[in-house]
Amino acid sequence: MPPDLNIYGLTKHRDAVTIDRFLDTYVDRVKSWDRGNKELIIEPLHLTTPGTGEESAEWEPTIFEWEPELTLAHIIERGLASPRRAFTVYLTPKRGDLTMVILRFTSDDQLILGVAIDDEGAKPENEKRAKELLVQLVEEYACHMGIILVEQPPPRSEMSFYASAKEPLAVFFNTFPEKPVP
Repeated sequence: MPPDLNIYGLTKHRDAVTIDRFLDTYVDRVKSWDRGNKELIIEPLHLTTPGTGEESAEWEPTIFEWEPELTLAHIIERGLASPRRAFTVYLTPKRGDLTMVILRFTSDDQLILGVAIDDEGAKPENEKRAKELLVQLVEEYACHMGIILVEQPPPRSEMSFYASAKEPLAVFFNTFPEKPVP
């Protein structure tokens, strides 16, 4: 399997309306509904760097909470529940030009909306298409940051977005003015 370009937009709109619009546009809800034996890998509450008491973009937790994904509705409910928890879920796309759809509920109470495309041959047109998809995410979901990574999971938080931009597998990174969801 060739590598994917993972396109991520970060929005402060971690709400049911934004998620529902994103799912309607990109996710095959029938194929993504029953999650089978999959589990959510949830970061612990109040995740901070040992010794400093502050979140770090470089530090990754080693202990997680595991819980059954059950259904797509359960995942969304869990991502919107208080206290806010951080986890990532990978969903089946409804569009043939996408290989995967990603939702990341961040550790800083934001939402990452992601889509992945095949990067076979690492052709310039793949990067161009990825940038077009990023612009769509930014415009449709009021994302204030965007990044395109090669075969990398979504960043954990806004701070991690900045750190990911410096990684060798970062293809593109940009910040965008904040605006309301259309």
